[in-house]
Formats: sequence, C-alpha cells, structure tokens
Amino acid sequence: MTRYRLLALDMDGTLLNSHKKVSPKTATALAELAERGVPIAFCTGRNIAELEPYLGDLTFVRYGVLVSGALVRDLVTGEIVASWPHDTPTALDIVETGFLEDAMVHVLAVNESFVSQRDLSRLEDVHMGVYRPLYEEHAKHVSDIRDVINACDGEVLKVNLYHLSPESRERSRARLADHAITLSDAETTSLECSPLGVSKARGLLALCERIGCTLDDVVMVGDAENDLEALQAVGMPVAMGNAVPEVARTAKLQVADCDHDGVAEVVRRLF
Repeated sequence: MTRYRLLALDMDGTLLNSHKKVSPKTATALAELAERGVPIAFCTGRNIAELEPYLGDLTFVRYGVLVSGALVRDLVTGEIVASWPHDTPTALDIVETGFLEDAMVHVLAVNESFVSQRDLSRLEDVHMGVYRPLYEEHAKHVSDIRDVINACDGEVLKVNLYHLSPESRERSRARLADHAITLSDAETTSLECSPLGVSKARGLLALCERIGCTLDDVVMVGDAENDLEALQAVGMPVAMGNAVPEVARTAKLQVADCDHDGVAEVVRRLF
C-alpha cells in the first residue's frame, strides 16, 4: 500500500500532452487511482474557467490548487478552501508594465479568464498560439483590460504578461522587481505575476491541512519553473521527461514526457 496520500498534477506540459489533451492511458490510470481512494488535485496556473474543457472527462479529480496557488478549491462542492488575491493598485501596475512592452495581458479572476479582443489576433506573435482554442472559447473578450481589474476588485488572482521576446520579458521583470509580487517565467516569453507569497507550494499546504495530511505525503508532478517551489516542498517531487533542467535536478524521480504518458508512469511506480 502506498504511503503517499495525495497526487498533485501540473497541467500544461504534465497532465496535458503537447496537443493540450489528456491521453486515454493517463486518464484510465488516474481514474483507477481515485477508485483506490487516493485524492488527486490539479496544481496549475489555470483557473476554473480554463479547466472547463477537461472537467467533464476528469470527474475523479477532487481538488484544484489553481491560479498558481492563489486559489484552492473543492471541485465537487465548489467550495473555496483558500484564496489570496492581488490588491487593485498592484494589478493595475502590472497591466501598465505589460503595455510598455506591447505584451498580451491575461487576467485570471476567481471564476473567469479575461483577454483583450485585440490580443486574440496576435496570439502567435506572443508565442501563445497553442492556447488559441482556450482563449477563444473559454475567456471573456474585453476592450480594455483595465476595466476588468477595477470591476473584479478583490478577485484578481494573477496577471499574465505574454511578451514578444524573452528580452522583452526581462525588461518587464526588471520594472516589477520592486513590487510586492511573485514573478515566475512560463512558456517561451510569459511572465506570471502572482500576489506576494503565493505559490503552488502554499496552495498545496492549505489543501493538505484541509484533507488531513502533510506535504511529505504528497507526490507532485511538474515540468516548469512555476512548479519548483511545490516540488521542493513535497515528499516526492517528480519531473516530466520534458521538464526544464532545474526541475529535473530538483526531482527525486523523472518519468516519460507529456507525450508518452509520464503521469501514468507515476501512478504505476509510486502508487
């Protein structure tokens, strides 16, 4: 019998393959694990609106550590276990910083995802073309993203800035360095801007307290920089075969990549 009491899964590059799908083999392995009584949690930068394409097929995933840890949610009851939003002035500063670099700005609130109508036409330019269906079908399209910040006062959990180049991202990072926020690189040119102290590790800790286990009881699987703090905090950190080098060095185990059912391998080897 496994000693681990929670399986936490990053989504993009981990649970999802390069086509943004969950393979049948991985879905079957996870369903069987849940039937054995092991809880499964998404541990992702996405919010509930961005999980919508998957929830119907993954009903066995009980919990969500969402928006890079800013929101912890029971996906069955809808209950919010914990949340840590941006204050409105800080969120507006992040947006204005993105505008200085002509970055695409993406706002994640408690229940909704927002992008500007203008940015939908240039997703490929900011290296986010693979997410086009997500933004076209599951985000709200607005004329001025600043209006969203003001309207969602107290509910803005993360602001993503999608840049034209890595050099542009570094300029945004430098401008935001003196702000009380947490910055993480993602994708090719993305900068994720979360409230200070927010991380997937913090969200996982809140979830562990809810279900009565410790971080040492958790298997966390990830591939990217924004998974690092969670991987460093848990008892069994696992890197996907496509993980960035720092994640691979942090892990105690590395499995196949996201296109070859690495998550199913985790279930087979650890549970």
